[in-house]
Amino acid sequence: MVVRAGEQRRWGGEIRRQEIFASLAQRTGASVSDGWPALRRKLFGGRLKRIAGRLGLASRVPSLRPLAASEQAPASWLDWLSGYVDPAVVTIYDDGVLQARALGVTLSPGRIEELTLRRARNERTFRWLVVPTASFAEFIGLDMDRVIVGGNGTVASRVRPGPWPDRPSIGIASGAAPGRGLESLIEAARMLRGSIPELRLHLWLASTSAGDLAYVDGLRSEIAADPWIELGQAPYERLGETLAAATVLTIPSPATEYSDVALPVKLFDSMAAGRPLVVTPRHETAAIVEKYGIGVVSRGDDPSALADAFATLLSNETLAREMGARARAAAEQEFDWPIVGNRIADEILRREA
Repeated sequence: MVVRAGEQRRWGGEIRRQEIFASLAQRTGASVSDGWPALRRKLFGGRLKRIAGRLGLASRVPSLRPLAASEQAPASWLDWLSGYVDPAVVTIYDDGVLQARALGVTLSPGRIEELTLRRARNERTFRWLVVPTASFAEFIGLDMDRVIVGGNGTVASRVRPGPWPDRPSIGIASGAAPGRGLESLIEAARMLRGSIPELRLHLWLASTSAGDLAYVDGLRSEIAADPWIELGQAPYERLGETLAAATVLTIPSPATEYSDVALPVKLFDSMAAGRPLVVTPRHETAAIVEKYGIGVVSRGDDPSALADAFATLLSNETLAREMGARARAAAEQEFDWPIVGNRIADEILRREA
């Protein structure tokens, strides 16, 4: 059995949760549930059985079926879940508490307790833990003998390159938070306007909470005097078309231990869009950019270092196009979700044999 995310609402984590075990489900003929409530309905059937299940009275499945979960189960579910399925594998692609701290987002004590308990209980319940990078697993303290490094990916058939823009442009598609490096990016772009007066900067920001909206409102006020800076969104169904407005895409993450071990999905969507990247020297992201020759790693996180890295690509269209083509090729050949998912399925099935 496979539990994955439900309806796709936006690009990013939801797409990963939809795709990461798709190959595993296909290869094993697994029953797929879109979200935890759907799994509960499948296990318990009608309303009376659901109530009985919550009370621990439902008839248990005689032969427990292995469960792969692309998102962590609610902590309270783990009191009864293992009586009805065999918890085989779960993805742990974020630590909500550590990520919020790195991004400068304040969580309530109750929310911190909830996220901490959920991760700890999922970690104890499932046999195998799929993570984005080995360094992430080590950083958050997982049992490395139970870790499967899954990486990250994109849907290359949906995120496709668009026409090259007719004016130099920088773009970023990102969540909205103080710790994303957006302020340094804006300042770097302002520096470049002196030598590239036609430059444009596109900020496509996803807002999912009241705090995000407040941050975006503050950012909008800060750039109000710069009409060449455009603030908008990048819906997943139009992501390739939207990203095509940029000559160069960027992930300007500031220096934190968390960003050094993370492998953001926007890196692979940017590659699928066929554009070169400028990234700050965060370990896992920079390693991909350098390995595949798909962009420039800045010498630091400050606006001046970012501006120099952008100038390298904006001043050389031939180089930018070559790197963009390599990025698209790598997205198709190495990081398309069916390919990534097959690698993950291979390892799960090897361990479960």
